Amino acid sequence: MTRFDPDQHPLPESSSDSDQQPAPGDTHMRLALPMSKPLWTFFLLGAIILVYLIQQALPSFIESLLPYLPPEYDGLTAADFQGGSTNRFVLVLMGANVPLLVAQGQVWRFFTSMFLHIGFQHLLFNGYALFIFGPEMERVYGRFRFIGIYILGGLFGSLASFALSQAFLSAGASGAIFGLIGMQLAYFYRHKERLGELGRSRLMNTLFIIGLNIVFGLTVPGIDNWAHMGGLLCGAGLGYLLAPVYEVSWQYTGQPEVVDKSELQSHLLILLAAAAIFAAATWVLV
Repeated sequence: MTRFDPDQHPLPESSSDSDQQPAPGDTHMRLALPMSKPLWTFFLLGAIILVYLIQQALPSFIESLLPYLPPEYDGLTAADFQGGSTNRFVLVLMGANVPLLVAQGQVWRFFTSMFLHIGFQHLLFNGYALFIFGPEMERVYGRFRFIGIYILGGLFGSLASFALSQAFLSAGASGAIFGLIGMQLAYFYRHKERLGELGRSRLMNTLFIIGLNIVFGLTVPGIDNWAHMGGLLCGAGLGYLLAPVYEVSWQYTGQPEVVDKSELQSHLLILLAAAAIFAAATWVLV
């Protein structure tokens, strides 16, 4: 896959139909996009690494916690928790998405399962994907929209897994990361003309990544495809609705610059509506 560094690509090319005309003979201007400095991406990356380390270390001090665990853990010993992140008791204790327990009211597992991983390879794959897709999407969408879509993508992924998967439990940031991939798909689709050949190339690249992951998920056992699809659809939908609305302006500096004309109020309303849909679907299914 290829990476797009917005700081190295001063786009979009914009026609000169704004308040001020360019120099005679010019038909296009090449301007830099407004960008945010990534923050949440690295916080989330640190969080999933920290939680993984706790998963691995839990068997070392679980014996002192056994007297305080819920009744369903009665009769277990420290030996039953060996294996750390690959042990089912560790995963359940730390908040994996277990449909049986969610159906009993433990809906909070939809959120906590987003930070758990089953083995180092699982963590490595998701951590790398977050590092690849996260900074770019946080730059172009901004911190508020980015974290909102990431969390809702993960929650809808967990909900889809609960409703449609036959697995005993599921865990991982995959649903949220597929939300970022869906966000990227929506962004480059929304701006494929304005971003020119680079935008169209990135759109096709994203579609290829999605197709490759679908084939991979259908052929390799143990992958929660429903969580991936739930996150992807949520990310694509919200990514399209919350995509930046670019416009060339001379208002602030006297020089042409690209500004994002989308409004914070509309961002908030869309995210609240998505959260309400998630809550309603959870209430119906659980």
